[in-house]
Amino acid sequence: MHVLVVGATGYIGSRLVPRLLGDGHAVRVLARTPAKVQVHAWADAVEVLPGDATDTAALRAACTGVDAVVHLVHAMDGPGYADRDRDAARALADGAAAAGVRRIVYLGGLQPDDDDTGTVSGHLSSRREVGDILLDGPVPVAVLRAGIVVGTGSASFEMIRHLTDVAMGGPLVLPLPDRLWNRIQPVAVDDVLHTVAGSLELPVEVDRAFDIGGPDVLTYRALMSGYAAEAGLRRPLPLPVPLSAPRLTARAVAALTPVDRALARPLVESMRHELVCDPADLKALDALVGAPPGGRTPYRTAVRRALDGIGAAGPGPSDPPGTGPAEWATTDAQDVDAPAHAVWSVIETLGGEHGWYTVPGVATVTGFLDVLAGGRLPRRHSDGPPRLLVGEPLDRWVIESVEPGERLVLRAAAPLPGVARLELRVRATGRLTSRYEQTVRFTPRGLAGRLAWLAAYPGQRFVFAVMAQTLTGVAHTRYQRQLRSPSRR
Repeated sequence: MHVLVVGATGYIGSRLVPRLLGDGHAVRVLARTPAKVQVHAWADAVEVLPGDATDTAALRAACTGVDAVVHLVHAMDGPGYADRDRDAARALADGAAAAGVRRIVYLGGLQPDDDDTGTVSGHLSSRREVGDILLDGPVPVAVLRAGIVVGTGSASFEMIRHLTDVAMGGPLVLPLPDRLWNRIQPVAVDDVLHTVAGSLELPVEVDRAFDIGGPDVLTYRALMSGYAAEAGLRRPLPLPVPLSAPRLTARAVAALTPVDRALARPLVESMRHELVCDPADLKALDALVGAPPGGRTPYRTAVRRALDGIGAAGPGPSDPPGTGPAEWATTDAQDVDAPAHAVWSVIETLGGEHGWYTVPGVATVTGFLDVLAGGRLPRRHSDGPPRLLVGEPLDRWVIESVEPGERLVLRAAAPLPGVARLELRVRATGRLTSRYEQTVRFTPRGLAGRLAWLAAYPGQRFVFAVMAQTLTGVAHTRYQRQLRSPSRR
């Protein structure tokens, strides 16, 4: 088939396109920013048309000559997202009808029971409205309604990941909003791709909505516990608290996780509903499309695939910021009037008697680890002069990776509430010039790790900025001395 994908650079779209290409379909994508397509390995295998999903003329042109359209636009990016979703749905319905498209597949969201629709969140209402607009048009539509999609890069899954990482490093008894005892039916990203791709070839008389989900119906609390079990995190005793403050909760989510508040709020609002699939829909889809290979994926299996970075559940090149485990990083860079080998010769002297080229007696690189650890750590020296060999100690660090003349990565050996790394890079920018980059990375473990980073951050920025400037200054000075030495004349 010739398939148009609207929303191809998003979470599902970027994983669906290679699936469609692998199935032998010709794929066209409509992209508001075509440059975003180029980061994907499949960019040269698709036809890219520039255009906005709310532009009727652009949609009509994009639909011309295609057999089916997959609509994956979800504008959950601030005020007015429902209006933008509505405009995009109408533009697609009109454009597909005018171009003679034979099938539309839309991925929406699970809806609460009929007796709960009066209080449905704006996020879920928008998803339902888009499906209704498309179903009201003349082109046959398969509206696939999914709950939490489990895979790296999925906004809902990333919120669960980061909240669990924070919560499971906290107290033995964990107070949680009572809405976390509501039920949800998650679905693995691989199962979603299977169903979307299979729905392209549904019979023309199929014009309806289907719930899609995995085999497990779980509470939100159980989602967090299942993630914790797969990630090897401690699981405290949950204590339900009667609390309904979506704005405050969204702010807390944004503060404790990389999930943006504009995205966190509609996700949090949706948690007040029980979102469970209609078993009849699952049975009908199995008959029409076929079950995923091996059957629907259990939740913890999907989590394990995401943690291991397997297939579509792993990270993608256009996944949003905050995807994957939490990590904070700060970088200092200096341009140096000395060749790269001169800078590397200074890097080779780090640690031990030579120190770390920062402010002596005021703040030290090893002192940064003291703050992260919550107290003064015993000093650890290597036996003899420091050597840049993988596995060798370097004061309170261990050498993790060495690319001689180019890159050194150190990992903190101290017991910390997380993992700290220091990366030093140097590259030539000319025959006698180079650029030095120094990055501190910290992957926190639980709330304690996040608080430790916040406590260490002001001093850390000062210490490492001084280190970068001093180290490169020493390299420049030593190189100039070498040029002036009699032996070089």
